[in-house]
Amino acid sequence: MRAPADPVRVLMHRHRELCERATDPLEIAAALEAHGVTDSTAARFRHRDVFSLAEELYARTPRSGEAAEGPARPHGTPPARAPLAPPGTARHRAPARRRRLPRRLLTPLPAALVSAGMAVPGPLQAALTAAAVLAGGVLLYRPGRARLAALCALPLVALLWYRAGPGALLPPAVAVVPAVWCRDWFAARSRRRLAGSRSLREFAGGARALLAGSLLLFTAGLAATQAALWPLLPPAAAGWAVTAQTTALGVLLFESVLLAAHGFHRAAAAGPAVAGALHLLLVALPGAPPALHAAASGATAAVLLVPASRALAGAFAHHGPPPRTH
Repeated sequence: MRAPADPVRVLMHRHRELCERATDPLEIAAALEAHGVTDSTAARFRHRDVFSLAEELYARTPRSGEAAEGPARPHGTPPARAPLAPPGTARHRAPARRRRLPRRLLTPLPAALVSAGMAVPGPLQAALTAAAVLAGGVLLYRPGRARLAALCALPLVALLWYRAGPGALLPPAVAVVPAVWCRDWFAARSRRRLAGSRSLREFAGGARALLAGSLLLFTAGLAATQAALWPLLPPAAAGWAVTAQTTALGVLLFESVLLAAHGFHRAAAAGPAVAGALHLLLVALPGAPPALHAAASGATAAVLLVPASRALAGAFAHHGPPPRTH
């Protein structure tokens, strides 16, 4: 059986709805990757990579108000390139700034609520601390299914509160500021790299480097926050075991935030849920060393990093609009 003379036409009809709905070639490339199309698969369609194949599919697919597809272009002729406005250009940057500025101003709110709670006793302290936890969840996780991960993270925060008092929540509350900044930095840089990459392998390597960079930046910000707040914390919250647990817990929750921001809701919720179960088991065991709590959060964060590095290195995780922060 002979192969079709124009194999791209066959693929275009197979994914016609996707190609007609796409707003740019990157969206088609990300969807093809999600369907298992790789650079080696694209070679069978006479293209060097998935991005080049997606550009031709985008250029040849008629949309509403457009004429039907004309004669197939000669092989070897570059496909017509749709004008793209990559992230970071003026057309995209100004509206994003207007959306994000008010929410960025709210990132110190959890720290302010925890600080106010430490200054008052009784039920008011509990109310202010709970409000700080809820505010942090709203700022870090987008609405919808992403908030399920925030619900799974609540027992972890409650256990830290139970073990070391509300003062132990002050460093994580202050760390909401670098967490939001690092989350948005990773999203913006990943989309910019996606726009400039010419193969899925090239993008995956760059995305993993950006993921490692965002984790290192957040960990450094959390460590600096803990060092600065150490003299202000009560003795129960200033021990090395609690500090180690706070650091490991912060890294785990930041990984969950990144996964939830890019649509991987199950993995984002699974990490905190597993860590919460381990902590509850340690609380139930009499005489468990406090250092085991830090080990439980650290081990869960290390395990979660494996699926996170795979998921966040895929183009389909970044082809949509950046995470909304308003």
